[in-house]
Formats: sequence, structure tokens, C-alpha cells
Amino acid sequence: MTAVIATVRIGILLAALCCLTPSHVRGYVSEAGQEVLMKMVYDLQKDIIDDKKKLAHLDMVTQELQEENKMLKEKLKDFHKREEKPVEGLNKTLIRYRRQIQNSPGADIFSLASGGATYVRWGRTVCPSGAEKVYNGVVGSSWYDHNGGGATYLCLPHDPQWGTVTEGYQSKSYMYGVEFEMYNNDPFLKTNVDRKITSLQDHTAVCAVCRIPTRTSQVMIPAKMDCPASWTKEYGGYLMSSHHTHKKSDFVCVDNAPEVNDGGVGNQNGGLWYNVEAACGSLPCPSYGDGKELTCVVCTK
Repeated sequence: MTAVIATVRIGILLAALCCLTPSHVRGYVSEAGQEVLMKMVYDLQKDIIDDKKKLAHLDMVTQELQEENKMLKEKLKDFHKREEKPVEGLNKTLIRYRRQIQNSPGADIFSLASGGATYVRWGRTVCPSGAEKVYNGVVGSSWYDHNGGGATYLCLPHDPQWGTVTEGYQSKSYMYGVEFEMYNNDPFLKTNVDRKITSLQDHTAVCAVCRIPTRTSQVMIPAKMDCPASWTKEYGGYLMSSHHTHKKSDFVCVDNAPEVNDGGVGNQNGGLWYNVEAACGSLPCPSYGDGKELTCVVCTK
């Protein structure tokens, strides 16, 4: 702005000087006045030169700032791209370390991940290797031929906690234990029971609730002993449910080498577990053999 003003002032002075002839100058401007005018022009030209230098410097600084700003924007853009890109390698490394920790002694002291897959291991009080035990207990259900009550099996803890109770029966909805009902088809191993036990008949069933921290899905597959590719086998066994003449209930996968509840032998009834056998007809055979005990497997991923 200073340079513009100075330029205007010089232009006015030069125009005034150009319009003056020597006789005009002699008549209107003395020699001393001429010197003053020339000095003013000189000073203004000097100011213009200084201002131009300053403007040139400002232009250079502005250009440098613009270049720096452009570089910062590119860096910020590149940073956001790196943040948004999935870190697959890091995820695989974390999974590998989690598995190493999980399979190491004392792995239960580590909290590996939130969430995870949970399932009931029917017939056992312990969980497979790599799974943490949430709790264990005995299997509970409604009486085998009651018309009402629940149709599902529950894993009841050994140490119940009571709220407000009223002694005696009032509500008419009951919970019983579950016994094995075996005929001549007892396919289960006896490696986890007392040597004196040759049949699971009338023994009370047990259970355990298990959690896999590193997996989020679980499925029970009937009529299979192995899991699909990429799935992990938690345990396998045989499919059991209520008798076909009794009240309907769930199908559950009972471990192929079950335990039984100590002191729980005796024909006390309650809920009753029977081996589930294939029946040809609407069920396609020969894939399913008539009268064969159905296997099962529990898988996680």
C-alpha cells in the first residue's frame, strides 16, 4: 500500500513538472523550490524500492508457508490412511500369542479377551483344555411325565444362593435332578467313574459351563463326531433326550466319557435321559441306520 501511495505521489509530481516550461519554472518555482521537489521525488523513489524489497520478501515467506502447509496436509492424509487400514499382521500375532498363553501353565490368571463362546459340557464337571470353567453342577429339569414345567435342561450349581423363601410347596413348578436311563445300549466309556460302575443306569447326571475366550461362536452338531474345517472340537459324545412316551425336552450332547454325581445313584427319577436312536422313514436311510445311537459334537470358532 505504501508503494502504491508513493507511486501516485511521484506521478503527480512528475505530471506537474512536465507541464512546467523553463519560463514557468523560472516564473513559478525558484531554484531552491526545484531542489526541494527533486529531493521529494528521490525520497519517494527510494521508499518504493524499499517497499518492493519488503513485498518480495513477504511473497517468498508466503510461498514457503504454502509449501509447508501442503506438506502437512499430505502427511495428515497419509496418517489417516494408515489408521484406517486393517492391521491383519498384528491381529494374527495377537491371536498366536493368546493361544500360547492359553496353553501355558497358569493361563487362568490372564484375561485374554472380552466376550468369547460359552457352552454346557453335559456329563462332565471339568472343561476341555484351553477352556475356562465358569462353574459346574448337576443337571436339572422337570419331572419326566409332568404336563407342565420347563422343557429345557439346566446346569444347576452345587451351591445355590437363596433369596426370600417360603417353606413348603406353593407355586406347583418344580426342579428335579436328571438320571441316566440305560437299557442294553450303553455306549459310554467308564473311564471317569468308579471302577465298580459298569452301567450309568439311575446315576445322577452332572454338567459344567465352559467359556472359550478366543472364540465367539459355538454349535452342537448331531450325528457327527468331528467338527468342520476351521472349527475347533470342544468335546464329543452321544445325543440324549426324554423318552418318546414322556414329555418333550431338549436334545443334549452328553460327553462320551461322563462323570456322575457322588451319592446320586438310585431309582429316584426326576428328569430322565435316554439315548437317541435313528428311526428310518422320513429320516433317510441307509445314511441313518435304523436303531443306531446318534453321536454328537460341540464345536467353536
